[in-house]
Amino acid sequence: MQLFLSRFAQKQTMLKLLLFFLLFFIFLTPTRAQELPIEKSKSSFIEWNFGLAFISEANSVFPGTSVLWGSTYINENNFIFEYGAGFALPSLVTGKIGIGKKFNNTKVIIGVRPFPFNLYLQSSFPAGKRGYWIGSLELNPLGSETVLSFGSKAIFNFGYRWDLTSNK
Repeated sequence: MQLFLSRFAQKQTMLKLLLFFLLFFIFLTPTRAQELPIEKSKSSFIEWNFGLAFISEANSVFPGTSVLWGSTYINENNFIFEYGAGFALPSLVTGKIGIGKKFNNTKVIIGVRPFPFNLYLQSSFPAGKRGYWIGSLELNPLGSETVLSFGSKAIFNFGYRWDLTSNK
């Protein structure tokens, strides 16, 4: 009975988080559209990530990689909104949506990765000629036994982001 109640509570928490981010995205979209004239910059990117997932069931680490396409919006107060979606191994698909702040040449973002489900903290490193390096730490607050977690409890990764277009 306790196992049933525990899983029921996890599903309720997961549904609340997904509902929160869905509502957040719905309400943020009209706001962002109204703020476009005062937008500081908008850029599109391709990002390649590689990292390690900590699998609690097997008490081991597992390598993974992903390629995402996305966009970053930065307003005049250096507030960041960004999203990306793409292909990954071993999960096949992935995506992320986040908000953050730009400090000089560093972007710090917190967000959610819907699949495999994780909350993440991401930071960029100073930009090069074609893009910049990023690193992130992702944690799964729901537990690794949920379907959305794909077995992971945490993910640590690095990646490189190529700027495709930019208007500054």
